[in-house]
Amino acid sequence: MNKKKKNTDEIASQKRLFLRMRSPSAFGAARRFDSASFMNVPPEMARRDAAYSCFSIFFRDFDFFRKSASERGQVYDRILSLLDMIAEKTEFILSADTIEKRHLENSGTLVFIRRLKKYFHILSNLAGIQTTDFQEDADIPGDPDGEMISRLNRNEYAQIGSIRVLLAQADPQMQAQKEQNCKHFSKSDSERYERAYAFYTEYYTNLENI
Repeated sequence: MNKKKKNTDEIASQKRLFLRMRSPSAFGAARRFDSASFMNVPPEMARRDAAYSCFSIFFRDFDFFRKSASERGQVYDRILSLLDMIAEKTEFILSADTIEKRHLENSGTLVFIRRLKKYFHILSNLAGIQTTDFQEDADIPGDPDGEMISRLNRNEYAQIGSIRVLLAQADPQMQAQKEQNCKHFSKSDSERYERAYAFYTEYYTNLENI
């Protein structure tokens, strides 16, 4: 009888613990690092970090001046798709961080990525206007010498230069944050991160994947 009562008490105790827990790490896990809610964070963070690094290097080195407006527009749209993914992964990490309280991410990163998206929307629009609304040999009413398209072109290149300066200033901070985040990983977390980072770095080096 006492044994039965003891088992019942243990079950009730475990039930109360289960109902109180905020994440799987609070129930039967030896360490918070092993929680199911955190398992996907290292590879997803690796994909985000690799994608951002490849984008930054690509954009700073790419020769936009030898591309047509249509070709530049295609590149901007690829970058926008990549930034959408980076923002999505950052939101996922922030959400997981809220549950785990690991302090791996801050909202400033997401604000920065969203700002970049706005800048590239501007670039895409500038290239799009030059591609669809103006033809090189067209006699445009009110702009017979093509001054408007030249002005749009200058604005586009000025925007490219401003973004390159911004990326050069932000990259050391992004790298420092990456290194700091990895210090919070367990050994298995670090292994998953490094494998994923190597894979996605190779993947996003290709312009077609950017």
